[in-house]
Amino acid sequence: MQTTTDLDRAVTAEPRLQAVVNIVTALTALVRPSDTMCGGCVWDEIVKPLVLPLVGWERGYPPKAAPDPGNFAWQLISGADWAREFAAAEKTRTPATTDTEKWLRTSDAWDAICGELIRRLNDADPGNGHGVHKPA
Repeated sequence: MQTTTDLDRAVTAEPRLQAVVNIVTALTALVRPSDTMCGGCVWDEIVKPLVLPLVGWERGYPPKAAPDPGNFAWQLISGADWAREFAAAEKTRTPATTDTEKWLRTSDAWDAICGELIRRLNDADPGNGHGVHKPA
């Protein structure tokens, strides 16, 4: 009897997650004891940005248009402005119409899926420092 994990459930429901799982599998299989592959660095720099739109609270929103380089300016935003922007964004969010879709948008799904990927990365970490590279 094969047990279905939360990661299996998520990959079945959101096939784009399979590419992320494949990246983690490849990185963990290819790291050598002399390499510097910090599990936390791989998570922060490679895996987390790929998972963010697929699982958890950010799931279901359409992608944003890329800003032109050099046109970034810091601005203060009030709570009322934030609430208006949030309400506008919620109108563009794809509705969650199935139990699995509702689950994929929860912090429980984020913890289950990402926790497993982080565990795999940390298990493969050879403990040679921070970064994602081979020694010089």
